[in-house]
Amino acid sequence: MKLFLSQKKKRRILFAVAGLICGVLVWWAQICDPLYDRKSEMVSERESLLSESVQLREKLKKLTEFIESHKSVETEMGNYEGLKVEGKTIEALNSATQAILQQFMDKHTIPIKAYKELPASKWRDHPVSLIELQIETRTQGISDLLEFLESLNKVVRIDRLTVSYRRMKDTDLLVSIQIATLQMEGLTS
Repeated sequence: MKLFLSQKKKRRILFAVAGLICGVLVWWAQICDPLYDRKSEMVSERESLLSESVQLREKLKKLTEFIESHKSVETEMGNYEGLKVEGKTIEALNSATQAILQQFMDKHTIPIKAYKELPASKWRDHPVSLIELQIETRTQGISDLLEFLESLNKVVRIDRLTVSYRRMKDTDLLVSIQIATLQMEGLTS
């Protein structure tokens, strides 16, 4: 066996090694290095997306809490809407309150003897309309009226109630009642 290779074989080995080195360099330049660059870009992009995801989750949590708190406010405001007696002015509010009471009185055949609008007052800087009704009725009629006003579920209250006993043919009581109604138009709009 020859220890020394021939010149031709040395050249072939040299070309093969040079070709192999060139192939490795081309592979590195064309395939491997772009893949490493792409990988490092993807890693940094993933980290930025993860941090953005965390921030978006925090924002979503805050917005969800905000929405939930406002849903309860909306529900509460809806409840207030049901309590409201319609009327943009004191006169309109007086008319609406009188219409509600008149409907009840007609249903229970309690005649209104007198109706009077009183000067408006204030409650916590909100206007309150006042009307006074005088009716003649029996004990059951005043009881029904008071139960109706208690179950009315509107921003209406009895400001003053005066009951005088009179022995008459169809009625026993002369009732003077002042009804106050809170104007809520400015509260919910």
